[in-house]
Amino acid sequence: MGTTFVTLSRDVSDSEPGFWMRDGMLELWLRLLALHLPEPTNNGEYQATQKIRNKWLLASRGYFGGCVPHGMADACATPEGRAVIRIAIESLLTALTSASAPLDAETLNLLGIEGVQFASVERTWLKDIGHAFLDLLDGQINCTVSSTDVMPGSKRYSSNRGA
Repeated sequence: MGTTFVTLSRDVSDSEPGFWMRDGMLELWLRLLALHLPEPTNNGEYQATQKIRNKWLLASRGYFGGCVPHGMADACATPEGRAVIRIAIESLLTALTSASAPLDAETLNLLGIEGVQFASVERTWLKDIGHAFLDLLDGQINCTVSSTDVMPGSKRYSSNRGA
């Protein structure tokens, strides 16, 4: 299982902020996050949703070991895209907080992520990922591609947002 660097930049350099994630956890996060994107409305709200959802569903299929195309740079290229992503993250975090039991492996293995057999996943790990993504959106991540100090979903992540 590989790892992918998550950043908001299209061109990753040594100075771009971001963090590494194990591909399986990133794929699970993107799959769940895609399900929490707001639906586009008839009055034009959330039009970025469909494009982002399609990218995340493909990226979370399990085809891209070592370089999951999370598409955060494209998704965050506009204020509307950033807002849609923030809504999805906050919705998923709320859902994760609604119970404390781990997400069971049998259910996770129904999500259509190929080549991965999940064990049960603690909600804390997914909440850590959510907080890291919000911190990335808010410019609060100082790590770069040369550091594994922040690795949500694998290492406990500390955020000022709380657990």
